[in-house]
Amino acid sequence: MKFKKIKASKRVKSVAFAILMSFVTSSIVSSIVVINTQKLSDFYTFWLPSVFRAWPIVFILILIFVPVLNKLLDLFLDVNDKENNK
Repeated sequence: MKFKKIKASKRVKSVAFAILMSFVTSSIVSSIVVINTQKLSDFYTFWLPSVFRAWPIVFILILIFVPVLNKLLDLFLDVNDKENNK
């Protein structure tokens, strides 16, 4: 199955990345915390509210820190463009 790619600006791609990454991150961290602190039978009762509390926080942090950290890394790391084009 082949999908047609949607044309998007770099900013839209960054926001989409932040939405997906923040959901995955908050879901995994919340599930680990719930598993370690609650009965397994109560997992969904505690996990879902935990994810929805953490998700906006992680989303904002990713929007702020990904560009900052990329600029910081650019100061110290020189990426080999030939390696990226393989």
